[in-house]
Amino acid sequence: MPPTPDAIDLAATLLVAMLFFGLPLLGYTFLVLDIRAYYRRARRAVMIVRRYVFALPEWVARDAPPCLQTLGLTLPCTRYEVLAAYRERVKHVHPDAGGSRRQFAKLQRHFEEAMSLANPDRP
Repeated sequence: MPPTPDAIDLAATLLVAMLFFGLPLLGYTFLVLDIRAYYRRARRAVMIVRRYVFALPEWVARDAPPCLQTLGLTLPCTRYEVLAAYRERVKHVHPDAGGSRRQFAKLQRHFEEAMSLANPDRP
């Protein structure tokens, strides 16, 4: 006699339940069995931050990056100051104003770097 649809549905339901609940449960079981190795790996993976400095190091303030030198700025500077210096410099370097494409591309790269160095918190 062939299996009834109810028996097939029951077998499929049990199989899905074993997959959804059995596999994670089996994984947690193996984790508990090997907990010491798990903790050894976790201890090596954890990094403790002892000190976090919000200010820029003094060498950054002393040696201005080339991107800020190109714009004529020094650290610390704001995004507004970087944007103003960029707009003033573009007037002379833009290809439509008599500059070269290479100088303009270099200025754009320096502008993007300077924006990443600028302090967004200062007014």
